[in-house]
Amino acid sequence: MHENELRRHPSAEWIAKLRARYPVERTVDQTLTKKLQRRASGAASPADLGDIKKRLEAFLKKRIQGDFELRDLAALTGGASKEQFSFRLDWTCNGERRTGERMVLRREPSESVVETNRLREFQLITAAHEIVPVPKTYWLDESGEELGRPAMIYGFIDGVQKPTNGTSNVTGVGIQFNASQRSVIAPQFIAYLAKIHNFVPGKTDLSAFDMPRVGTTDDVDWQLNWWTRVWHEDMFEDVPLLALAEQWLRANRQPLDHLSMVHSDYRTGNYLFDDETLQITAILDWELGYFGDRHHDLAWILMPSFETPAEDGSQLSSSLFKRDEFIAAYEEACGMTVSHERLRYYTIFVLWKGAIMTLGTALRAADGSKSHQDVVLTWFAGLGYTLMESLRQELVKAVSA
Repeated sequence: MHENELRRHPSAEWIAKLRARYPVERTVDQTLTKKLQRRASGAASPADLGDIKKRLEAFLKKRIQGDFELRDLAALTGGASKEQFSFRLDWTCNGERRTGERMVLRREPSESVVETNRLREFQLITAAHEIVPVPKTYWLDESGEELGRPAMIYGFIDGVQKPTNGTSNVTGVGIQFNASQRSVIAPQFIAYLAKIHNFVPGKTDLSAFDMPRVGTTDDVDWQLNWWTRVWHEDMFEDVPLLALAEQWLRANRQPLDHLSMVHSDYRTGNYLFDDETLQITAILDWELGYFGDRHHDLAWILMPSFETPAEDGSQLSSSLFKRDEFIAAYEEACGMTVSHERLRYYTIFVLWKGAIMTLGTALRAADGSKSHQDVVLTWFAGLGYTLMESLRQELVKAVSA
């Protein structure tokens, strides 16, 4: 069978070969394998709020003691990877009667721009609650048997992604702040990133993660295998530049120098803030998080796709700061030096990964009508070609250095 046909209708033998060729963390392997196993199931159907409410009420009945009422269930707009619904809950929690507590149901579509594991996300947010503002986690349906597809429920947090009357593109890319807004938000952004990178795993359950060993290349090997496997699962045609980038990344990887919690999508657009005080109220979208090299987050923040112009025409990384200013402020807040060699490595890595997401997985999910966000996923393809050009330029500089 032709490779493209196998991608549409994966055989058990083909899936097994990919798993053997590209070893990854246990839960990542489980997630990618399930994606392929259900791929031939057909297009996704629109969310039925009546069915979701019925499932939610049955789910909560098993977990809440006493009477409760679920009301005001509605779909949330925004986001490109998961279905999200808000609802209000009247219930008793640890003896305290709560009325109208707002919560969010975050559920997987049939396929997404990123296939991730709800248990990993749930555990990571729960752990991060100790150090940074995140939603409170409540319940998890890891298998999806009760809520239709794997899902989690966490608290709703008030806040905005962009200033009132501000502009942005899809998924929060292109948000712009004025100088006074940046002066308040940027220090918080860096301080919270430093806390994430200095997090020390304690008693919090992180059993969904395989922990890499400092002094080895475990973390980067798992990441390289993850995204190489995704590319082979989802691509429509070979792209020589991505194969060249993979070869360079494998040849130039370095042993882990410090174990950090890595968010993997830390940027403007993935946090909420109070529109009046400008205080960050929640850091969101932890689904790609893992434990490994902090430079991954730094390179993602500094990616050209997340730049916007300042008043003087210079480019601001993640709409907040000039590159050198960010690195200096991060080093001071984190207490660890930024390795420019590692940063260059992860700059190439995140551009390569971004191209795989946009030119591979996003288009594959849209082609099969597996998501509620078909138009958004198709839009990502245009971003993919700008990522490719940036990747080409960075590879030329790396090879010439």
